Amino acid sequence: MQATRLFSLLVKVVLGLGLNMLVVVTATSEQVYIGLRNGPSDAFPVIYEVTPYRQLDVILRRGDWVKATDGRSSGWLHVDDLHLLETFPRDKLWKLVNETRPGPYRLEFSTSSLQSFSIGGLFPAFDQTLFARYSRAPKGDTSWSLAQAGWLNEFARPTDELTFSWSGAIGYAQDQQGSEFWSSEQEPVWTGILGVEAMWQADRYFELGARGEAATTLNNDMATHRSVSLIWRLRL
Repeated sequence: MQATRLFSLLVKVVLGLGLNMLVVVTATSEQVYIGLRNGPSDAFPVIYEVTPYRQLDVILRRGDWVKATDGRSSGWLHVDDLHLLETFPRDKLWKLVNETRPGPYRLEFSTSSLQSFSIGGLFPAFDQTLFARYSRAPKGDTSWSLAQAGWLNEFARPTDELTFSWSGAIGYAQDQQGSEFWSSEQEPVWTGILGVEAMWQADRYFELGARGEAATTLNNDMATHRSVSLIWRLRL
């Protein structure tokens, strides 16, 4: 009888230890760790990991990255990841995030001398500024549309608010409603587009400028259309 009791007690102890180990393993596997890097870029390796409840202080900021420390170790963290730290003050978080905005993205609206309007966006990629834009002339015998994608390269900055850039793009143009604006055959054509622009940063989130462009069809007609546009950009 006593042997049965001892065996039963041993089984309970083993089961209890197994359940405790399962809880510990499960909690560990679900634990979130935040990586701090050796420098202010994703290119730098993670050198230090903390839990969301670790108390960290920001001691330096460089662009969208902040250097944080717990008093013993330190590393770089993207400002968008600060919200993962449960102990980081929300008011300080809002201030740091707001100071890094606006970012490198732009939403663009424009109207041109060809009686057309455009909507597009600019974004960074491969150390370049790329853009995509859709233009349309909606009325009359010269109704047409043009979708284009290209790159923008700044070549002068006389002041912090004023910049000059040139652009190159490939477009796909199509006439509408019997128009022969792009092609006498009234068929979609590829176009090459070169432009130069001047932009003034009116305030933190808004830019105003002008652009001159020449678009040439890449077909037998080789039709060229020149235009001047007014540009409004919203910095995101």
